[in-house]
Amino acid sequence: MSILNSRKTGTTAKTRRTAASAALLTLLVASQADAFTFGAHGLRGANWEVREQLVMLRKATRAFHSYDLARAAGWNAVISPCVSSPVGGMGFHVANMEALDANPFEIKLLQPEVLLYAPLPDGSMEFLGVEYIVPYTPENASTPPELFGVTFEYNPVQEIWALHVWTEKRNPLGIFAPFNPRVQCPAE
Repeated sequence: MSILNSRKTGTTAKTRRTAASAALLTLLVASQADAFTFGAHGLRGANWEVREQLVMLRKATRAFHSYDLARAAGWNAVISPCVSSPVGGMGFHVANMEALDANPFEIKLLQPEVLLYAPLPDGSMEFLGVEYIVPYTPENASTPPELFGVTFEYNPVQEIWALHVWTEKRNPLGIFAPFNPRVQCPAE
């Protein structure tokens, strides 16, 4: 009887250890899944703070895979045609005008001013990422804004500082590159 109980206890303990190990591995993989995804975006050398910010941004914009939900949440002003160049595309820029017109203007990590979308053959819109926009002013002319440790690029045509973040559509040029060769606009 005692041998049977010890075998049962040994098997139960082994099963518990295996289950605990599996649960720990699952938790580790789940918590790091978003961080691993960014390795494909060229962030292998990025610090953990940047990776954590990107994970928070992806979670904050997850609902915007639905174009209709994004519009209902305030990103409802299409401020550009589908932008493309020989280098790649940007897609449509859909702005939250309240965020763009804010006074005083403030960069908010989890509330980008613009969402990027590309049209799909079925007529729906694919969520690509976000763009942060800061109005160019004499006060910030010599000190461009930064986010994620990246300096915004100056756009002299629109007189803005801009930073694209390709959170959803992998960009071989890098997660912060302005154009993405994997984004195409329909032929006119």
